[in-house]
Amino acid sequence: MSFISPEFAYAALLFFFVYWLLKSRPLLQKAYLTLSSYGFYATWSIKFTFILLAYSLWIWWAGEWIKQPSKITRDQKLKLTITISLSLGLLVITKYYEFIRGGLDNVLSVLNMHYSLPFLELLIPAGISFFTFQAITYLVWQANHEPEVFKPKTRCMDVLLYLAFWPTLFAGPIFRAKDFFTQLNGDQVGKAIDVEKAIYFILLGLFQKVVIANWLSVNFVDGIYAYPENQNIVNIISGMWAYTLQIFFDFSGYSLLVTGLGLLLGYQIPINFKQPYLAINLQDFWRRWHISLSTFIRDYIYFPLGGNKQGFTKTQINIFIAMVLSGLWHGANTTFLIWGLLHGVGVIISNINDRYAYINLSAMHARILTIVFICMTWVFFRSDSLDTALSVLHQVTKIEGTFTKNHLLLILLSGFFFYFSRRSQLIEEKLIHWAHLNWGWRLFATITGVVFLIIYSGPSGIPAFIYYKF
Repeated sequence: MSFISPEFAYAALLFFFVYWLLKSRPLLQKAYLTLSSYGFYATWSIKFTFILLAYSLWIWWAGEWIKQPSKITRDQKLKLTITISLSLGLLVITKYYEFIRGGLDNVLSVLNMHYSLPFLELLIPAGISFFTFQAITYLVWQANHEPEVFKPKTRCMDVLLYLAFWPTLFAGPIFRAKDFFTQLNGDQVGKAIDVEKAIYFILLGLFQKVVIANWLSVNFVDGIYAYPENQNIVNIISGMWAYTLQIFFDFSGYSLLVTGLGLLLGYQIPINFKQPYLAINLQDFWRRWHISLSTFIRDYIYFPLGGNKQGFTKTQINIFIAMVLSGLWHGANTTFLIWGLLHGVGVIISNINDRYAYINLSAMHARILTIVFICMTWVFFRSDSLDTALSVLHQVTKIEGTFTKNHLLLILLSGFFFYFSRRSQLIEEKLIHWAHLNWGWRLFATITGVVFLIIYSGPSGIPAFIYYKF
C-alpha cells in the first residue's frame, strides 16, 4: 500500500480516528501504533514482516547486551562492534551479495582462477537500508553512557515500534534512536501537533510528488534513459535537468508527506531537505540534501575514521571513503559507486580550492557550477547501467532537436522553482498562519480544492517513490 493510494487515504482516516481516541490510554495507543505499523508493512510482504519482527527482537536484545550503567569499556566496545557487524549482515547479504559475487568472479577471472560463489536468489526487504541505519543509531545510543533522564529505559515493544514506525519505515528520513525515544516518552506523543504545518506539509508533498515529479518523469526523463541512442542534445539536456528536478520533488515530496503524518501522530520527524539546489558548493549541498543520511554518514563513518582531526590529507581521504560508501548505500550497482566517487572527488577539489584559493567565484557563479556538476552526476544515479549512463552523455554531442511547448513549460517550472526556493520559509510561515486564522469551512474548502487539483493533474495510476527501491 502506497502513501499516495486511495486505499491508504481511507485507512488513514479510520486509523487516526481510533489513534486519537486512545490518547488517554498511552500503552494501548502505543500497541495500536505498533500493530498498525506491522500491518502496513504486511501489505507489501508478510514474509518481510516476520523478518523485520525477528530483526527488531535481535536489535532489542543486542541493545540490552551492550548497555552498561558506567562509562564505555573495552569489553563494551567489542560488544558494540559485534552487534553492529551482525546487524549489518541482513543488509549486506540481501542487497550486496550478488554485487560482491559478480565483482569477485571478475577478479578471479582476470587471475585465471575458476571459482565462483554460489548463486542465491534473494529478495530485498522493503526499507531495509533505512531500518538498518536506525538500528545502528539505537545500538550506539545504548552503548553511550548518559544519565537516565536523557536515556530512558526502552522496552521491547518500544524497539519494535521504533524500527517499524510506518511514516519512516520505507524511505526515511532516518529517525535517530535518541530523538525518537525522547519523543516517545514526551507529553505531546499521541496527539496531533502543529496541525496547520502538518496539513501544509502533506498537501505540498502530494503536489510535488504526484503532479510535478510525475510530469517531469513522463515528459522528459523516462524516454532518454529507456532509449538513449535515439535522443538528441535538446532531449538529453532537458531530460538531465528534468531528472535533477524530479528526484528533488519526488523525495522532498515524500519527506514532507511523512513529516506531516508524523506530526499528526505527535512525532517531529527530522527535516530532510533545505533547498539543496541553492547550495554554493558541494559541501553546502550535502548539508541541505537528504540531511538525515548525510549527517548519519558524517557521524557514523566520517567521524569514526578520524574526521578532520588528522591533517588535511587524511581528512580528504576520509571524505572520499564516506562519499563512496554513501553512493554504495543507494544500491549494489557500478553506477552508484561512480556517483559517490564523483561527489567525493568533487568535494575534495572544492576543499583544495578553498584551502589554496586557486579560483574565487561569485555566489551566483558558484551556484551555477555546483548545480551543473550535480545535474551531470545524477545521470549515473538514474541509469540502470554504466553503458546507459555513457550513452546518455554521448548523445550530448548530437547537435540537433526540436524545441517544443513542454520545453517552454520546463523553463517556466525551473524559474518558479528557484523563485519560490529563495522564499520558501516566508511562504510556509504565511500559509500556515493563514490556515491558523481560517479554521472552518474556508480551510476545508481550500484543502478539498487542492486535493481535487492533485487528483485531476496527477497520473491515472499510482506512481512509485524513487527512494522506495533503496
